[in-house]
Amino acid sequence: MSEQEFIQAVSECAVKDMEASGILASVSIAQAILESGYGTTELAQNANNFFGMKCSLSGNTWDSEWDGISKYTKQTKEQDPDGREYTITADFRKYPDMESSVRDHSCYLNGAMKGTKLRYAGLKGERDYKTAIQIIKDGGYATDVSYVSKVCGIIERYCLTKYDAVAGTVESEGKMSITIIEKMATQNPCYKAGVNIAPKGGMLHSVGCPQPDPLVFVKNWQRSGASVCVHAVVGKDAVVYQLLPWNMKGWHCGSGRKGSGNNSLISIEMTEPASIKYTGGANWIETGNGANTKSHVLATYANAVQFFAHICKKFGFNPEDGNVLMSHHEGNVKGIASNHGDVEHIWSRYGLSMNQFRKDVKKAMAGEDVTTVPSAPVDNASDDTSRQKIDALNGSVTVIYNGADGLNIRKAPSITAEVDQIVHAGTFAVVGVSADEKWYKLESGLFITAIPDYVSFKATEDQKASTAGTGYYRVRMKWADSGSQIGAFKDQSNAIELCKQNSGYKVFDDSGNEVYPRISSAVMDREFKFQVAISDLRIRKGPGTTFDYHKKNGQAVHTGKGTFTIVKTKDGPGAKLWGLLKSYEANEDGWIALDEEYGKALS
Repeated sequence: MSEQEFIQAVSECAVKDMEASGILASVSIAQAILESGYGTTELAQNANNFFGMKCSLSGNTWDSEWDGISKYTKQTKEQDPDGREYTITADFRKYPDMESSVRDHSCYLNGAMKGTKLRYAGLKGERDYKTAIQIIKDGGYATDVSYVSKVCGIIERYCLTKYDAVAGTVESEGKMSITIIEKMATQNPCYKAGVNIAPKGGMLHSVGCPQPDPLVFVKNWQRSGASVCVHAVVGKDAVVYQLLPWNMKGWHCGSGRKGSGNNSLISIEMTEPASIKYTGGANWIETGNGANTKSHVLATYANAVQFFAHICKKFGFNPEDGNVLMSHHEGNVKGIASNHGDVEHIWSRYGLSMNQFRKDVKKAMAGEDVTTVPSAPVDNASDDTSRQKIDALNGSVTVIYNGADGLNIRKAPSITAEVDQIVHAGTFAVVGVSADEKWYKLESGLFITAIPDYVSFKATEDQKASTAGTGYYRVRMKWADSGSQIGAFKDQSNAIELCKQNSGYKVFDDSGNEVYPRISSAVMDREFKFQVAISDLRIRKGPGTTFDYHKKNGQAVHTGKGTFTIVKTKDGPGAKLWGLLKSYEANEDGWIALDEEYGKALS
């Protein structure tokens, strides 16, 4: 691996880590270069340890990525306060990959204590690399008296601050900035064609598959056999990866009856959360409880706003002009793109639109507050099921998903768990299934999705005999419509949870009897009264938990206990049925859940 290849490899890890840790990517990259000799040291080669991290550090009282067991023993040189070298034998941490090493290094810097105080207090969020490195040295990280100057020299030599740089000068609320990293797709036929354009606007895309990691697409579009290429891609983190020069023609939107947007538009793809599944065309369902999906969608929206604010300022575009900024779907309507539903097919469920997006880009360009989505990430902790019970199950599972992005194998049974590897084919031994019946535990100890559209499970004969006759609860639109089935579960509560998150579906038992939602006959398509029995029922802006709730002075607005007039009902995720309050009828932006646990309909 050459020096530049090493810098590119570690920069991907460092930029990704910077978003979570707040430690400058330039500092992490330079430290890795200095301490691993561009990945050539014994520790780097044999232990994936790029920072000389010893097994015992600050009493190991900080949260660590290291497994606490894997180690590598070797001799190492130290320096006393006067700069004199001496040799010791020490145990060093061994990691499975570079990314784990970078993460653990940052965990240490952010969490290590010295007495009752943080050893490296002030490092997290520090934007000046010289100050950051001095904090690290002063905390006792290195005994080398020239450590600060060495790390600073590396940063300056390779201009590593570009990995810390914010694109443009707009920072809405000081929190919604964006970083642009060049990852030119030099092997892509589109890049090799090298056709120049005079940019006249931008087009927004959504990848159309449940893969949240933008680097998966960066790698896929780097292939010589790739047939498409966008100018940039962005995920949940505020990091945009640029694949083409802005003035180079991309292959991103096909063509329509009036030509092609490829000839004039700068394009960006937004990744999509792993917690959704497509059921045909642009239709998709929620596979979690909704928190992870919402968190991802709102974050990519915010990142796309900042990206196009930068692009519009750079090229002097008017972002409020629908012929300048558009979605792929709008491009199709205008006759300059193929027939796609993105990005509206995902945004509409959260009350987002291209008209609002264009307004938000304008606000971001002017440095105004962008309040359409929260400036802080949406909490997706409720979708973290990594600690759930695993039941015994014996058999094998075969990957049948053929998407170019592959299938994620994770380290825990949760959509929020770390991805260990991505597979495109293969058969794996299964030893267990998660309590929510969404994950198979593999013989390796890793986890793979149990969604039947992605994998095919085959039980052992003993397993078949032990579960024979127990039956399933099936989630469908109608019992007779087996093609609409999106899940089958042994546990009724698991089936109901999936049904809650996807409007229009019902739960049926083995005999075809409707188990859920079984809406009361008092709830009709007419005006009626609903008696709320709890004091904290939130009023949402749309029919579903995907929509934000009304707030006053930063606090949620509730109905309170009482009887309220409902003028319209709609299906929506998170409840059996949603009702529109009469007082919000004009704008249809005040909805409450009509589940029996919250109250009852009055005839």
